[in-house]
Amino acid sequence: MMSDEALDDLAAEIMSLGYDEATASDYAALIGDLPLTDEAGKIIVRDETGTELARLPLKFFGSK
Repeated sequence: MMSDEALDDLAAEIMSLGYDEATASDYAALIGDLPLTDEAGKIIVRDETGTELARLPLKFFGSK
C-alpha cells in the first residue's frame, strides 16, 4: 500500500501536468502502487468500472 506522503507526491506530479488538485488526488488513488502502463510507458488511469480516464507520462514510478 502506498503511503500518504507517496500519494501526495504522485498527485503533485499529476497536477504539474495541468490537472486540478481534486482530479490529481483521485487519479493518484486510482493508480495506487501497481500502475498499468501502455506500450509507450504512460500510466493508464482507470476508474472502478474499468473505464479509461487518462494516460499520463509520469516519472514517479521510475524514480521510486
